[in-house]
Amino acid sequence: MTQAISQSSLTRLKRYLAEYRPRLEKAITAIQTLEASDSDDEEFSQALADLHVCATVLESYSEGMVDAIDRFTEELPD
Repeated sequence: MTQAISQSSLTRLKRYLAEYRPRLEKAITAIQTLEASDSDDEEFSQALADLHVCATVLESYSEGMVDAIDRFTEELPD
């Protein structure tokens, strides 16, 4: 039974990773744009808006990600 529970937890963790990663990558790209652009540029404004959306979405995903990680690690054998 432990193997099935661990597999379920691993599947859940992988699902969160798959959903989390694209937003995280977009946030990193936005940060790089902000660092490289002048604050008066349209590119800077768009990157700021993109980062805001990513941060908002990632905040809720992060809660689920932490829960998935906790469940997975709790089920690992000692």
